[in-house]
Amino acid sequence: MKEYMNTNLSPARRAELLLAELSLEEKLSQLICFPPAQKGAYETLERDFPQGAGHISCLQMRGLKPLEEGAEFQRGIQDIVLRKSEHHIPAIFHMEGLCGAYIQGATSFPSGIGRASSWDPALEERVGEIVGRQERAIGVSETLAPVLDISRDARMGRQGETYGEDPALA
Repeated sequence: MKEYMNTNLSPARRAELLLAELSLEEKLSQLICFPPAQKGAYETLERDFPQGAGHISCLQMRGLKPLEEGAEFQRGIQDIVLRKSEHHIPAIFHMEGLCGAYIQGATSFPSGIGRASSWDPALEERVGEIVGRQERAIGVSETLAPVLDISRDARMGRQGETYGEDPALA
């Protein structure tokens, strides 16, 4: 067993040991985000990503029905990533989550700026719990929300996703 796999060591020490073993190519592959389309995703990942990828964008999962199909798709992608990674580093699967999980049948919530006007942090925590549970059900490990930028310029294309321009509110 490799020393970095020793669970008795601290996570920081294990990461340090793993990083010392990774080649430059493996380290760079952890910076790659693969956005799979439903058709040809497995083939593209096999052909074009020799070391796998560190991140997988799950936006395409919104079109998969039923949810079991989305989970199966995620497992198929993860199997390829693990096989291609010499150290079997799993990919992080990320998805939008501001107004709810970006998948079929998920709960939809008002935008961040709409929810912020409630001044109810407990409500935001509950929204986060629901979104997290729904996204984890199909293998998503990172949710891109909330948007904590202070919005002071209406030209920002994603202004409605922020909590607004009041720093106290954000």
